[in-house]
Amino acid sequence: MANTCLLHPRHPSPRLTCLPLCPSSCHPWSPPPLEDPLAPTSPGKFDVLSYLSHMNPMDGDDSRTVKVLYPPTPWAAPARWLLAVLAWLVVMAVGSSTAVALDPVGLGRSWTASATPVTARIGALFTKGAGNGHFCTASVVDSPGGDVIISAAHCLSGDPGNTVFIPGYRNGKEPYGSWPVVHMIEDPNWTSNTDQDYDVAFAVVGPLHGKEIQQVVGGNTLAVNQPPSQLITLTGYPESANAPITCSNYSASFSQTQMRITCANYTDGTSGSPWVIPGKRGTGTVIGVIGGFEQGGYTPDVSYSVYFDGDVQSLYQQAVTMVR
Repeated sequence: MANTCLLHPRHPSPRLTCLPLCPSSCHPWSPPPLEDPLAPTSPGKFDVLSYLSHMNPMDGDDSRTVKVLYPPTPWAAPARWLLAVLAWLVVMAVGSSTAVALDPVGLGRSWTASATPVTARIGALFTKGAGNGHFCTASVVDSPGGDVIISAAHCLSGDPGNTVFIPGYRNGKEPYGSWPVVHMIEDPNWTSNTDQDYDVAFAVVGPLHGKEIQQVVGGNTLAVNQPPSQLITLTGYPESANAPITCSNYSASFSQTQMRITCANYTDGTSGSPWVIPGKRGTGTVIGVIGGFEQGGYTPDVSYSVYFDGDVQSLYQQAVTMVR
């Protein structure tokens, strides 16, 4: 069986989805048998176009003619089938990109984010430390203990191991330190089935120099059950970049459980980037993170998030009440 494969670039470990292109029985194609065009296509119905194709011009009346529609050639049916399959593959591969062109808001421009108190609470996730390359984005959320971060579940799943969070990371520097991830909290639906509607997770980071992380960089407020259409600031770390990029645009509903936003160049490493509604005096409210559908999206210009509802609130409560 021939296959075509689509790359999911947003996942930190890109994976391929292979789709069947054509059953083996259609290689090579065999011309379909010619049928009687005057035979009924269903009880009580005739194929009018085929019927007309076998009519001759009316005898004795040159003023009226009937256009002859010739029967399809033997290869027409399989050719139409191939075109249909190719069209479907194109829609699957670039559907989200097409959505950008159709989006009335348009594609949001991204640029390198400035180092500010607002971006300080957003950082990159590393294995062991800054010298090993970052693989996802996370951010600090306000909590009673001041030690909770949020990201995508496909970034924070299972044993934290040597994962560290470096807020405000820029050009190899750790302006606010490197914080060890000590606990991860994910939904059981993600743990058992990697259900894309539960691709969000929280983590607890350990103290550094006697302080909790929120005491150092602050935190965004978590909000659930918000309208999906919001003016969002999206900030994250592309895997190949040494500084975060940011973009502002309107989010929109993608389904009952997912949201989407169009911002340019959110490639590998931006999974977990917070969807923040800017507030006054540097405050912010996070209503999503890059993740969810296709683990955040399979094109760099369209990103997705799980819709934050009561399930996300329950996860947050687990994070803030768990024994440290």
